[in-house]
Amino acid sequence: MGSKRVSAAPGRLVLALLAGAVLVLSGPGSARATTTVDIPAPTEGGISATVKFYGAVVPRPYNPDPTAYFGDRKCLTVYHDYNATPGCGGFKLDVILHNVRVQPGYLAGLSSVGGRFAAYADTARTFGCLRADGTFDHGTSFVVRTERQPLLDNYFFTESNYILDWDRNHADDEGPRFYVNYAPVQVTCPDGMTPAQYGLKVTDVTVSIDDPNVFGRTTWTTPGPFYA
Repeated sequence: MGSKRVSAAPGRLVLALLAGAVLVLSGPGSARATTTVDIPAPTEGGISATVKFYGAVVPRPYNPDPTAYFGDRKCLTVYHDYNATPGCGGFKLDVILHNVRVQPGYLAGLSSVGGRFAAYADTARTFGCLRADGTFDHGTSFVVRTERQPLLDNYFFTESNYILDWDRNHADDEGPRFYVNYAPVQVTCPDGMTPAQYGLKVTDVTVSIDDPNVFGRTTWTTPGPFYA
């Protein structure tokens, strides 16, 4: 995809004790993982998609500053900042749409009337405490689950007419781009232990648009899971 690339209403948060769900840990500090999944076209001859999960931030230790725009504890984004913050964590999700150029509306030179693409996902973040030696104490862990977490727009990349314009002027495919930057979570640890996020799990990703001219009323889904 091209190299170009502030908040929505939070989803429902549910705190639950960790019950056998294990999220993958990618070492100390910010965890980053990249996973790509192909989604077939919902109908024959339709538009297929490739979903890329990347740019995940899992803060260890976890010491967010909900008022900070800069620094290692920042939780707020500045103008044209479409990334998960080091203080609160999150992830990015890019979607590449294939076969747009063979759709009847595209071949007829129509513009989209669908406005923007939208995306949602279910997420689960595991928190707890680090011992003095840096190991994670699973006895302190709990999970924050967000159902149908809205994925935020990454600049103008979710505008359907931007994607059509890209396809008409470039050889490679384009698609909407999204990100999530979380709100801070309260993590309380015993003396001598440090709050930390242990892992992130993203499932049931849904990307959709309602555009009768080119993209149709189309939904792309993948169960995942994506881990960081």
